[in-house]
Amino acid sequence: MDMLKRVRRRRRRVLESCKTLLIVLLAVSAVYLAARALVYSGLADTGPSGWVGTLLSLLRGEAQPPAATPENGQPGMAAQPVRIAIHSGTERFAVQYDQGQVDGIYTSVGGLLGEALASAKTPRPITEEEWRLALQRSGVYFDLLGQVPLDALYAWMGGDAANPELTGTARRLLVSSTAGANAALYYHNETDGLYYACETSVDYAQRMEDVLTGYGGNSATFAFEFSADAGYGALDPYVLIFSSAPNPRSYRSASPLSAGDESTLTAIRSALSFRSNSSYPIQGGGIMVREDRETLQIMENGDVIYHASEPAASRYAVGDGSAGNTDVIEAAWRLADATLGSLCGSARLYLMGMEETQAGVEVRFGYSLDGAAVQLYEKGWCARFLIRSGKITDYTLHFRSYEETGEHTLVLRERQAAAALAALGSGRRELVLCYADGGGDTVEAGWIAGA
Repeated sequence: MDMLKRVRRRRRRVLESCKTLLIVLLAVSAVYLAARALVYSGLADTGPSGWVGTLLSLLRGEAQPPAATPENGQPGMAAQPVRIAIHSGTERFAVQYDQGQVDGIYTSVGGLLGEALASAKTPRPITEEEWRLALQRSGVYFDLLGQVPLDALYAWMGGDAANPELTGTARRLLVSSTAGANAALYYHNETDGLYYACETSVDYAQRMEDVLTGYGGNSATFAFEFSADAGYGALDPYVLIFSSAPNPRSYRSASPLSAGDESTLTAIRSALSFRSNSSYPIQGGGIMVREDRETLQIMENGDVIYHASEPAASRYAVGDGSAGNTDVIEAAWRLADATLGSLCGSARLYLMGMEETQAGVEVRFGYSLDGAAVQLYEKGWCARFLIRSGKITDYTLHFRSYEETGEHTLVLRERQAAAALAALGSGRRELVLCYADGGGDTVEAGWIAGA
């Protein structure tokens, strides 16, 4: 009798477990179908949610790509995109002048760029018309603001081995669908001015299709997609036009060194590997630190200037003597981030460019605010490094800090700004928001004509 009762209890437990499992499966199926319904009905197309695609992938049991956004303090932060455009094949969703939103989207879709860079085959030159057609197919467009060596970009996105096919520098890149099963990597090479396409191993159906799910359209349009009489003829073809004018923030600006805080000065000297407390005042306000054949000037106006009399005298070695682009940029970045990056407030450092000069290799960084470049003084950059014979022999750092005021700046619609640009008669120019900082106590964004 007891045996019979135990068998019955065991059967009831099994039955209850089966019921529970059935309820869970039905709930999961309901959520899955609801998510699919949102996609097909367009209710998920109101913004860069991306959550629908993520949810569907989780329900299918698919692995999610690693976050593309590098950690604060990592060199990859200098090459974060400031605008992203996602094309579903029928409509486009784009974001610019909102760095927080761009960063959030990049975390979801940046893995595509990393995969494309890792598997890129030999680049082939393409026409500008082919580039434009690719921008109008399903894919993701990235604008890095600065001119970034492709091999360094690949390394910062987690590349564990060099890809010899990645040469030149790029600001604009695109991972787009093709006639085949795999996506292609497209980019505009800033070194030679040409457009290129690379075959990749990124599977469209398994990777891109899911990543693009959940993004609808927000009327973002490239200037070249408008008709000739639309009023955008004076603009660079790849300026993104939106249905409403941007609403940029305004910022308070100051020099974090002007107060002469001794603890701040000590921290800067330490970050720059100058341990000596031996210094003397110099004309114009500030101090000079001299160690052997190196000098470091820390000015009250926020400028820090370093000079080594020759490469052998420099304390800043770059790589192991056979330094490539990545080593050179990272050596400069470490100094810039440990100093400027720690005191710039709401700003972000970005890589403006790297180039060979008669004096040596020059690396420049700039400030950006909410995805818009800061034009600092006349030259624009906030940090400039000179590398000779595997050593950093000179640098100049312009310290500025920025803090949101809580207010916004009214700017013209792109069409009105384009009309003003056309009146200058200087050919097609890039229209971008920029913060001009000449050393005052506030900065506001305004339209400028780029190169």
